Amino acid sequence: MNIHTKNPIRITAAVALFAALTAGAHATEVPQVHVKYGDLNLATADGATVLYQRIRGAADLVCGVADARELGRVAQAKACAVHTVAEAVAAADAPALTAVYAAKMGVTPATRLATIG
Repeated sequence: MNIHTKNPIRITAAVALFAALTAGAHATEVPQVHVKYGDLNLATADGATVLYQRIRGAADLVCGVADARELGRVAQAKACAVHTVAEAVAAADAPALTAVYAAKMGVTPATRLATIG
């Protein structure tokens, strides 16, 4: 089974949205990245691993990297990335990707759903 799509996953930083709104910025300024995966076979571990890496990179972009001296911002960026990756994995709805995510995060697929909420 070769899963292809022309619709990329949209990665939007939920925590970044909250920060932007509380700072008085417009919601249109919230960073977004579209992760394309039509070139990958999501039924394989290799394809799912590549997509997971793309999602992680996109989450890092939209969530930003905080100055390590600002512990509160570092924690916020990390929480944003964790939540954003969980949402993107759920949106892709690909069992192999869910398995890669669960292995990387050290969770079961059922626990993954709890991290999204």
